[in-house]
Amino acid sequence: MILIATALLHLAAADVPPPPQLLPPVAHACISSPFGTRPPPGPHAIGFHNGIDLPAPAGGAVRAVAAGQVIGIHRRGPGGLEVVIRHQGFVAIYAHLGSVAPALAWGKTRVTAGERIGVVGHSGVTYGMHLFFAVLVDGRPVDPAPFLAVRRCRPR
Repeated sequence: MILIATALLHLAAADVPPPPQLLPPVAHACISSPFGTRPPPGPHAIGFHNGIDLPAPAGGAVRAVAAGQVIGIHRRGPGGLEVVIRHQGFVAIYAHLGSVAPALAWGKTRVTAGERIGVVGHSGVTYGMHLFFAVLVDGRPVDPAPFLAVRRCRPR
């Protein structure tokens, strides 16, 4: 059953139009864990990674990749503290946050491109300090990497 769900997600992600070029959500971003099928590194990880992991220091600013409307702020399972924003043509999920920007916590719902929406934290299930970033188009996951101008992190 898990293999079927993974295959369906992978196929669905391949047939959607891309979002526009986006701003990176964290400074000096690189991808430590890419979009797609991966071997589970631990007991709570899934085999299909429907976003990307961007390593960043604790407390580092997390910024909106484009202007949009905040449609959710919540703590949910492995993602921990998440901000969900509807941008033009796609929805973005920013997860594993340490906190959200005070203006959002107080109810602000519109954000501008590059606006600080929170800080990097260690909420949810993580294997190191990072931001999990996912893009959904018509409810389907799309690899955000090509639209962020970020590359894989160099091995240490």
